[in-house]
Amino acid sequence: MQELPLKQVVLTDYFWRYYQELIKETIIPYQYDVLNDALDIEVEAERKDDYLPKGKSHALENFRITAGKTQGEHFGWFFQDSDVYKWIEATSYVLVKQRDAVLEGLVDEVINLIGSAQEEDGYLNTYFQLKYPELKYRQLYFSHELYCAGHLIEAAIAYDQATGKKELLAIALKLVGNIEQYFGEEEGKIQGADGHQEIELALGRLYEHTGEEKYLT
Repeated sequence: MQELPLKQVVLTDYFWRYYQELIKETIIPYQYDVLNDALDIEVEAERKDDYLPKGKSHALENFRITAGKTQGEHFGWFFQDSDVYKWIEATSYVLVKQRDAVLEGLVDEVINLIGSAQEEDGYLNTYFQLKYPELKYRQLYFSHELYCAGHLIEAAIAYDQATGKKELLAIALKLVGNIEQYFGEEEGKIQGADGHQEIELALGRLYEHTGEEKYLT
């Protein structure tokens, strides 16, 4: 079995073409507005629990606060960043089939924001940057730091494949460098894994995308 690049796949059936267009014209822009708190809606908590965050997404605002562009506190889940990364990945799969200057411009703005929020050493997770910087990589069983990193990597690969633009990939590689600095079998490094199996999937894809053996290792 061989995986085909998305650019080589063309759907001609009306049923699927309709949903492709619906996603591009309606769902992707709607999702952006949700992430940007531009709609008068509340994002419901996933279960009835007074301790769970509910309200607007605040996902992009978390990056703005982290980047010092606005003032405020982090709101939402400790994996809130991943919503932004998944949106970029989904948008990239749309752009694979049809480039769109408006959508690309929107993604490029978000990528610039992500880059502004990234720390000099490559670390990137708005929850821990804003709320608990002293706990970075200290609570892996639930922190979702490597989970979010994995989704950033996959988004960066998808956007590179769709547009050839490398800015998000550079951010992702800088974050991978930070992970490599702190994790490993050497003495003094963290020998632990995230609670989700996302970073492993992403590093495997990064190896396939770049051919760099170190990511597979």
